[in-house]
Amino acid sequence: MFMIEKIKALSEKYYLRVIELRRQIHANPELSWEEYETSKLVAEELNKLPGMEVRTGIAKTGVVGILKGNNPTSKCIALRADMDALPIHEQNAVDYCSKNEGKMHACGHDVHTSNLLGVAMILSELRNEIEGTIKFIFQPSEEKIPSGAEAMIKAGVLENPKPGKIFGLHVSPELEVGMFGFHSGRFMASSDEIYLTVIGKGGHAAQPQNVVSPLLIAAEILLALKPLTDLNTPTILSFGKIEGKGATNVIPDKVELAGTLRCFDEKLRTEQHEKITAICKKVALEQGGSCEVNILKGYPVLVNDEAITSSAQKSAEEFIGKEHVIEMPIRMGSEDFAYYTHQVPACFYRLGAGNKQKGITSGIHTPTFNVDEDALKASIGLMSWIALK
Repeated sequence: MFMIEKIKALSEKYYLRVIELRRQIHANPELSWEEYETSKLVAEELNKLPGMEVRTGIAKTGVVGILKGNNPTSKCIALRADMDALPIHEQNAVDYCSKNEGKMHACGHDVHTSNLLGVAMILSELRNEIEGTIKFIFQPSEEKIPSGAEAMIKAGVLENPKPGKIFGLHVSPELEVGMFGFHSGRFMASSDEIYLTVIGKGGHAAQPQNVVSPLLIAAEILLALKPLTDLNTPTILSFGKIEGKGATNVIPDKVELAGTLRCFDEKLRTEQHEKITAICKKVALEQGGSCEVNILKGYPVLVNDEAITSSAQKSAEEFIGKEHVIEMPIRMGSEDFAYYTHQVPACFYRLGAGNKQKGITSGIHTPTFNVDEDALKASIGLMSWIALK
């Protein structure tokens, strides 16, 4: 209990600085693989901390801080944050609103980055209490394929030293501030991008006998693919874009479609790829056209190690109280933290950041997304406690 109180006191000490950093990052968002100023800021802050070794330029804009405690080779854990923003025009009326037109931290990565910097501040001050080594991983490009996590792993971020466990978090506006959510096992879905090009024969819309409409073929394909969505599995195949550059009286030669496939089983995921390809080509051929199928394989299923997640959840209950810790349902959203979970036993948990009373309720990836910054006081303390334990 003494150490918990010590961490809470340090959370109070660094809280306002963490808020400053969050607002600075929020006001200056950078898209995937363009996080130059953000990574520079992260490195500068880490270099201020006693005992912190800083490595930069990993997978282009990635940064890693290494904090060695007692017996540094005895064990190692990693803590991860993502740094990139989204191509969204912010509509919040706040002093720290985005200064970069068409770019916004609409997924909370400004919170994730400032949170991990706060944790680094706390643990640097407690480095004599640490048994082993802690890696602070700040990665680029969570929002865009190719994945920053995958690139960081290929660049050796999980080596020299190799962590035995890794932890990360994500803000959740649907959870009230002060709440934390955990889920053991498969937690978040895999994510693949599906691109279809349906090719027919264009011509005058008033002469259907002379055309093979790719629009009608595309419609048939969408209907044929609909049964692949099965909420019992769960599997979701959704298309959000269909584009045929014709006119009221012009049938185009081709139509392009784009969608996403979400699965919770890697074997099923592979089978769905095969089914999508076969169905699209078969339907198009039967209608007198053809279909080119391009499946861009994205993030795998995110799997939380049951023992580590159970331990982290108990640590959360110790630190913040059982009434502030809940079991989360699975999520069809995806996260490139999943790549780490296939390499190292992991726990990825949710940080409540909404506040209905204050009107902070907008979902992630929306132009009015924001967080209750009180969430950071609890989050920097809890992650520090989990790491220390």
